[in-house]
Amino acid sequence: MLIECPKCAAGFQVPERLLRDRNRPLRCGQCGTVFATPEPPAPEPEPFAFRAPEPPAPMVEEPREAPTLVAEELSPKPEVAHDTQPEAGQGAASRGLRAAWAASIALLLGSGLAAIIKRDAVMEAWPPAARLFAALGLG
Repeated sequence: MLIECPKCAAGFQVPERLLRDRNRPLRCGQCGTVFATPEPPAPEPEPFAFRAPEPPAPMVEEPREAPTLVAEELSPKPEVAHDTQPEAGQGAASRGLRAAWAASIALLLGSGLAAIIKRDAVMEAWPPAARLFAALGLG
């Protein structure tokens, strides 16, 4: 509890347990004034208690009638033979994809071969490449 001296207005934080005896006088540590223990502040009103709404009652489903099965539905269906041949459009797309992969790999290999053949020009244009060629044993 915060206690203020009535004479010098010095403030002191005093534990509640030391202020249980209201008849006990207090002495200011700053000016030495003796004064009566002040009344504790009125307790703050309790905050509005929020009550959560009650959950809705569980829904009860009405029992349904079980569907009746017809003998045809229980008989096994004949297996359908699946065609293993790709459709006409799939074959062309597959060939095009293979050609694109082959062209990409050829481009990468050609670029690497050109960089090795023209390594002197590459090292002159980009000096850090000298370390790469040295690591590959081509420097």
